Amino acid sequence: MKQFLIILIPLVVHFSVWGQGEEKVFAAPSSSFIDLSLQTHKGKLRFGLQDGYYIKSDGSYVKNNEASYFEMDKRFSHNNASRHAFTELLKIRFKEDMFAAMDKDFFTVRTPNMYDKEQKSYTAQQHVLNLANALCTTEQAIQFFCNTKEEDCGRVFPKEGYYNEPRNIRYWGGRGASEFQKLRAYTSFVKEKFPLVQEWAKTLNPDNKINGYYVAKTYLGTYDFKEGGYWLRTGEFSNNGFLLRWFGLQPSNSSERKLVHPNGSSILLKMSPEKAETFSESYQYLFLVFDVTGQLNGLENYRADQLKTTFTLNSPLIEIYTDDALTNRIGEIDINTMVSKTR
Repeated sequence: MKQFLIILIPLVVHFSVWGQGEEKVFAAPSSSFIDLSLQTHKGKLRFGLQDGYYIKSDGSYVKNNEASYFEMDKRFSHNNASRHAFTELLKIRFKEDMFAAMDKDFFTVRTPNMYDKEQKSYTAQQHVLNLANALCTTEQAIQFFCNTKEEDCGRVFPKEGYYNEPRNIRYWGGRGASEFQKLRAYTSFVKEKFPLVQEWAKTLNPDNKINGYYVAKTYLGTYDFKEGGYWLRTGEFSNNGFLLRWFGLQPSNSSERKLVHPNGSSILLKMSPEKAETFSESYQYLFLVFDVTGQLNGLENYRADQLKTTFTLNSPLIEIYTDDALTNRIGEIDINTMVSKTR
């Protein structure tokens, strides 16, 4: 009998969405799972602050009675689910010992005094539950998370075109399921679907490096007539964005170190008073874009279950935009020649 080696190659495609750049789609290895659609900037993944979809370049919102609203709403749902699923997939490589210890035949019950192997098994089973919720299509999720004796699954699952919310964790077997139904759902997923998930995870940035752009938002503030510009405070940069966080920046020279001064720092966006007066009437916030290389460094800790990430800068140029879709570029700041100050 001939033997065939099947090599799983991730299919990545790009497509454009109104109001933002192209999205990068990571095709799922099975029709049981959703494809992952992640935002990009100039063809590379976008980290940190994400495009809110509903905000137009002029600062106004897409209203729910506009023709484009539901398309935006569905894209937001897909992107929100994709970012969560992508992160959960990346975590797998740092939990190999846990998945090796995971009981695939029975649930590991949590107790106050668990042995190391039991703790690992329990933690791995919780991660599998998260992955199943994050990755399964609605049709597949009904098989694992719907008890047809108790639920109208067509009513409780997302409408056509929408995706499961990351915080919406359903449990094996569905509402009111017996212990037999729960175990049957769990073992079916672990033995039939989870091996595909593990192989998919291995294809995503296997060297633990990930290139892209880090996007931060800052308040315009008050015009400084003496210095001739606006001070942009790096301390306002959000640390709750996608995958990379500002405090993870690893400076490589004295200029970059000014950006992450422990006392907080500000950089000057130079602008003439004449231009600033009109500008401040139109914009309250600015969006700064950094070309970066991210590094996956494991997990912060098993309790928090957070990826530990850092990043370095690939370019000294900071792009400045007025909209979160990054369509209206107004200039740039060179880190090597920037005017900065600390508190």
